[in-house]
Amino acid sequence: MTPERRKRPTQREVAELAGVSQAAVSQVLNGRGGGVRIPETTRQKVLQAMREVGYVPNVAARRLAGGQNRILGVFTYEPVFPSGSRDFFAPFLEGIEEAAADLDYDLLLHTRPAAGGGARPLYRDGTSRLRLADGTVMLGQVDGASRADLARLLGEGHPVVFIGRREVPGFELPHVTADYAAATGHALGQLLAHGHRRTLYLGAPLVHESAADRERGYREAVEGTGTVGAVVRPDEVTPALVAGHLAAGVTGVLFENEVLAAAWVGAAASLGHRWPASYSFAVLGDPIAQGELPPGWAHSRIPRPPMGRAAVRMLAALLAGETSRPITLPCEWVEGASMGPPPHSGPELPTKKENPR
Repeated sequence: MTPERRKRPTQREVAELAGVSQAAVSQVLNGRGGGVRIPETTRQKVLQAMREVGYVPNVAARRLAGGQNRILGVFTYEPVFPSGSRDFFAPFLEGIEEAAADLDYDLLLHTRPAAGGGARPLYRDGTSRLRLADGTVMLGQVDGASRADLARLLGEGHPVVFIGRREVPGFELPHVTADYAAATGHALGQLLAHGHRRTLYLGAPLVHESAADRERGYREAVEGTGTVGAVVRPDEVTPALVAGHLAAGVTGVLFENEVLAAAWVGAAASLGHRWPASYSFAVLGDPIAQGELPPGWAHSRIPRPPMGRAAVRMLAALLAGETSRPITLPCEWVEGASMGPPPHSGPELPTKKENPR
């Protein structure tokens, strides 16, 4: 025999038990007095009555009524688990959880998959579940269609903070990002300190905001140091590509990510070139497709937990009515054996300056 389902306690039952009006119960629940101060004795009566009848507030109803649930949403365009990129997202999520706990917020993780794969949708059937939370911390790459939905969400007034700089036409999206440009300039400086004077920036064909920041940092550093540099974004890293750049005198390479680095290292090895004897290199960030970089690879470490914490604090400030300015946090340089002096033999390096192209 199926047990009879108990009826959910109501605000009316709480009000009757506490001997107060339903309006007083609502004011206690929402933390607003509507211009009338609720005496502490009344508030305690209401809380005690809630405990006795087992009343649990309907957070969705409170949100629709204009209140705050002290719930922050976390939305990622890509799956965070199970996924090959979960190790990349995990430190951000750890920082988000830590700051939310410090500020007494609960977290709502949106995990609804996209139909047919691809980026998660912000809207389904004309509505967005992100509005169940008071505001949302967002992560991940944004394509054209997703950017239009993001603009719609911002236009509807839902508070959003993005981890990473994202450009949305018509809006200044509050965000927390890493100083990728400065980190790239520092990495080039490390190559120069080892004696390299002809370098290469190897990037992916798709240029998102953080990639653009890295490339800008490289170009500015090359311009400022008067060294020889070039930017290439090939569709594929082949042995022929590697051979061509090494033959042209490139001795130091900066890779936008570890996938490009692995492709170069493999192609170079097939030609008999090993690091750091034939070339030196560094990766401009943490791994995106694996948990750890191979031993010895010099790289920039993104401040992922601090970025997560800063995003939550920024969102809480927005919910409190404060204005926000973008936050940029420094990256950490990690030394590695992939950095060494240039090979003693090879083509003579030109002395005149060449602008990267």
